Amino acid sequence: MISSVAEWQCGREQNSRMAIVRMNFLSSLIVLIVLLNLVISPSFLKAEAQHQDKLAAKPISSFFGKRAEGWHWYEDSSAENSLAELQKKLIPLPTEVIKTQRKELETKLHAAIVEPTHQNIIAYILAQRALMDQSQRFSEAWKRVVMTTPSLDETLIHPVDQNARHVYYDKHHKELQARIKKFAQEYGLFFFFRKNCPYCHGFAPIVKRFSEKYSWSVLAVSLDGGTLSEFPEARQDNGIAKRLQVSHVPALIALHPKTGKLIPLAYGMVSESEMEGRIDLLTQIPKEPRK
Repeated sequence: MISSVAEWQCGREQNSRMAIVRMNFLSSLIVLIVLLNLVISPSFLKAEAQHQDKLAAKPISSFFGKRAEGWHWYEDSSAENSLAELQKKLIPLPTEVIKTQRKELETKLHAAIVEPTHQNIIAYILAQRALMDQSQRFSEAWKRVVMTTPSLDETLIHPVDQNARHVYYDKHHKELQARIKKFAQEYGLFFFFRKNCPYCHGFAPIVKRFSEKYSWSVLAVSLDGGTLSEFPEARQDNGIAKRLQVSHVPALIALHPKTGKLIPLAYGMVSESEMEGRIDLLTQIPKEPRK
């Protein structure tokens, strides 16, 4: 009897398990049918096609399509950028360093003036000495660079040694004299004066020596009808002074007869060397900036 009951219970349990399996199978089948209906529906197919088109339009980005990056290449751009920015902040600009040094020196000076204690004065002296040492190092470095770089050495152009300066000025003066003689062949000199002008009387012999030195023809023009011993054949003003805009005497003006170009050489009494210097300055060709 007991054996029959056990067999009955075992068969009942098997039937229950079979019923559960059939229920699970039916549920899975229903879900599959629903999914198939969705997949083959026109709206779903259209949406899926649009999605595929969008994916095709986008560039394919894969690991093999990119440059070497990642942990094995130790790439961390954000960290590197942050480190660079931090270094910039920690290292002040030279201009800021100079401003800070001057401000600190000024603060120590004011402290020593307002409260001239032993400690405050020592603090200012030490700060000033540090800046003086810094300036001295800069000056010495400057000299070393100039001494070892001929293109930057100004003494090659403008010597400072006394003997070298004599050589320099002698060479320059000879070149200037040759240039003035050439200039005298192209320009004529007009000397405007008045008989009652004491500076005109003092300037006349200088003009005469200067013109003879460079074989320069001079046309003396009197504005008041008088004459000078150095220029007894002076002409009377016929309006040329007004045309040349001469309003002060003595006046020495160079005029190019063909072009009409005017170069005022002197207004008032000046020396020969000053006239030469003015001609040198007014007639020299501007030099190209040094690189």
